[in-house]
Amino acid sequence: MKYLFIIPSITNYFTFLEDLAKELQEQSHQVYLATSTHHISKIDCYDRPVYGELVELEFPRGFEWNKHLIAARQLRVIVNRVQPDIINVHFSAAMFTTAIAKEPHWPLTSAMIHGLAFPILTGWRKLAIGSAERWAAKKMDSIILLNQTDKRALSNYVPAEKITVLNSFGLGCDLEKFDRSLIPMERDEMFHRRLGVRKGDFVFIFVGRQVHFKGFDKLIRAFLSLYGDHKNMKLILVGAKDNIHTTNLSPNEEEEMRKCPGVINVGWKENVSDYLLVADVNVFPSVREGMPVNLMESLAMGIPVITADSRGCNEVVLHNKNGLLLKKNDVSQLKEAMLRLFKNRDLLHELSQNAMAGRSQFDRSHFIKEMVDFFERVASNQPIAS
Repeated sequence: MKYLFIIPSITNYFTFLEDLAKELQEQSHQVYLATSTHHISKIDCYDRPVYGELVELEFPRGFEWNKHLIAARQLRVIVNRVQPDIINVHFSAAMFTTAIAKEPHWPLTSAMIHGLAFPILTGWRKLAIGSAERWAAKKMDSIILLNQTDKRALSNYVPAEKITVLNSFGLGCDLEKFDRSLIPMERDEMFHRRLGVRKGDFVFIFVGRQVHFKGFDKLIRAFLSLYGDHKNMKLILVGAKDNIHTTNLSPNEEEEMRKCPGVINVGWKENVSDYLLVADVNVFPSVREGMPVNLMESLAMGIPVITADSRGCNEVVLHNKNGLLLKKNDVSQLKEAMLRLFKNRDLLHELSQNAMAGRSQFDRSHFIKEMVDFFERVASNQPIAS
C-alpha cells in the first residue's frame, strides 16, 4: 500500500505523525509525506530524517486563498506522480488546500481535524473560515475527529457515516519518553541546575505556542501578579511565538515578562520531558484544542494540570482528579487555581498520584493501532465511521 500524508509543516509531522509513519514502514508499506520543510518557529531540535519519502509543498498556514490555489496545483502534481492508495490529510488549513486540489480519480481521502475552528470563532472569522472549513470537510471522503464535541458540530454539515471519532485519547503520547521512573536522577538534577530552580521553588510550566487562544496572555498576567508576593514561584515557558497569531500582550507586558526573574523562557524544545521533570504544575488555559498532547505528556509524568473547561482539555483533565478545570477562563480564576495548588501540597500530591494511576490510557500505541485498523478497513471497503 502507498500512503500519502499531507500536513502543513514538518514540525507537525515530528509532533504527531512520526510514530505512525514508522509503523507503516515497518509493515512494508510505502509512505510519502507532502509538507513544508519550514518549521512553525525557529526550531533546530529536529535533525533526523523522516520515515518515507519527503515531498516539499509550501502550505499556507491560514486561509490565504491565493496561496491555497498555488499549493493545490502543486498537490495535484504530487498525487498524480505518487499514485497513492490512501491519502490522509491533517489540520483544517491543509484540508482546504486538498479540497481545492481533489479530483474525481483520487483514492479515498481522509482528513484528520485536530480541533475544528468554526465552532469557537466569532464575527467575520466564524463566517469566512467556518464556511471554508465546512466546504472542505464536505469534499473529503471521510473525516477523523479527536473528540465528540467536534462530531456534534460537524454532523450538522457532513453525513454521520463519513465521520470517525477516535476511541483513543486523540494521538496520545510516548509513554516511555514521558516516564519519570526511566529518567536518571542525574538528569533531573542537571536540569534543575541549568534552569536555576532551587529547593523550595514552586514551578509552573507552559508548553505550546505563545498565542492568545492557548491562554498564554492570561497565564503571563496571572503569574506576574502572583510573583510579586511569591518570589519562590517560577514559570518555565517551553515554546515560541507564532508569526500569524498574537500573544495578546501589550508591549509593556511583554517587557515585564522578559525582565521578570521568575520567568524562564527556553524556546521551542523537543525534549519536553526534561523540562517537565522540573515542574510542579502544567498551566494551559487553552480554548482551541482537539485533544491536547502536552497535557497527556504532563499527566503521564504525574504533573497535575490547570486548564480551561473547553473542548479536548476537559476530556483529558478531570476536575479535582488529575487537575483543575477553570469554569470561567479568566485571569482571576487562573490566579486562584494556581495559588490553590501552590498552597495546598496535599491536594497537589493527590492529583499527581491520580495522574500517574491513569497514565496508560494516553499511550500513543492506541492511536497507531486505531489508525492502522482504519486504513485496513478503507483498503477492504469496510464501513469506516464510528
